[in-house]
Amino acid sequence: MRIHGSARAGISLLEAVVAIAIVGITSVSALEAVGGDMRTAERSRRAMEVEALATTRLDFLNLFNYNSMEALPDSVKSGKFGAPLDEYTWTTSATPVSDQPGLFDVRVTVNWAEGSYVVKTYVFRSPPVFTR
Repeated sequence: MRIHGSARAGISLLEAVVAIAIVGITSVSALEAVGGDMRTAERSRRAMEVEALATTRLDFLNLFNYNSMEALPDSVKSGKFGAPLDEYTWTTSATPVSDQPGLFDVRVTVNWAEGSYVVKTYVFRSPPVFTR
C-alpha cells in the first residue's frame, strides 16, 4: 500500500531567500577584500613616489657648498614638482648643528593633499678656511 504524501517539486521561498543572502554576504566580503587590496596598492604607489621625490631633493643638495647650505635659495627651500607629479610640493631646510662646524640638520618634506612625507639626515660641508 502506497501512502501519497506531499511531493516537493521545487524550492521554498525561505530556501531562496537564504541562498540569496549567502550569495550577497559572500559578494560583499569579496568586494571588500578587493577594495582593501586596491587601497594597499595605492598607498604603496604613493610611498614609492614620495620617497623618490624626497631623495631627488636630497641629491640636489649634494651640489651645494657650505655657504649655499647656510643660506638656501628660495627656489631650493620650497616649490612644486612638475607634471605629472604636480600634486606634490616640497619644503627643504638646512639648519647648522651648533656644536659641530660644517654639520647641517637637513629635512625635506614632500606634501600632498592627504598627507606628507619627511626625510631627515645630516650633511657635512667643509667650512671655509680663512688665511691671513
